[in-house]
Amino acid sequence: MTDSSTPPAGADAPNPLRDPRDRRLPLIAGPSSMVMFGVTGDLARKKLLPAIYDLTHRGLLPPSFGLVGFGRREWSDDDFADYVRKSVSEHSRTGFDESVFEQLRGGLRFVTGTFDDSAAFEKLTEVVGELDRTRGTGGNHAFYLSIPPDAFPQVCGQLADSGLNTPRDGSWRRVVIEKPFGHDLASARELNDVVEKAFRPEDVFRIDHYLGKETVQNILALRFANQMFEPIWNANYVDHVQITMAEDIGIGSRAGYYDGIGTARDVIQNHLLQL
Repeated sequence: MTDSSTPPAGADAPNPLRDPRDRRLPLIAGPSSMVMFGVTGDLARKKLLPAIYDLTHRGLLPPSFGLVGFGRREWSDDDFADYVRKSVSEHSRTGFDESVFEQLRGGLRFVTGTFDDSAAFEKLTEVVGELDRTRGTGGNHAFYLSIPPDAFPQVCGQLADSGLNTPRDGSWRRVVIEKPFGHDLASARELNDVVEKAFRPEDVFRIDHYLGKETVQNILALRFANQMFEPIWNANYVDHVQITMAEDIGIGSRAGYYDGIGTARDVIQNHLLQL
């Protein structure tokens, strides 16, 4: 049991979007683990893994949280831990703390395999079962699909065939799917049918990792809460608005992803239109 008099790790890192007058306690996740497909990709390395570390640092994940990486590399759990360490030390927002990482490291596991490898999903079933026994994750597991959309049906099918999609004894199983979700309305509906054959609709989370970022949210606050800008930031004084998206990393390791998706579908119809 956690001593309520001792603040959680990272408590000195305030949330810039939280009203200091709000005295509600932060919502801390219950016993659970996350299985991340595409964990060796650019998004996971720069965004997802550092975000999980930051949640741990802020005390918003349970000490027993487990993180399972699934990929083609012939890695041991220690190899995966080294990869996570490098990722979070380079990209986390809250700064690297060895004690926080050691807490997270205890729940790190890696499963080697491809999406069409049924034996790998059998191994994955064993690994999440081991987390239930040794880390007390309680059968609560989320599956994060940070992979190209054409692989969604195959992975969801493998999760269903292995029984990983089925909760037991009051636990939950959820799937998190990154955009883009299909390439038109018909393909999106077809993909939706495939996903909902494996998971209940309320257990499917379709997300865009960019939506809701502080930069976007602050545009409205900057305009309407600022008496200097609000009277003049309107059509009477603004001729046009130009939005420029610039990256200095190039395609990097994302060539396969962009070859099938393209930049327009990846960022214009969501990131830039939200701006």
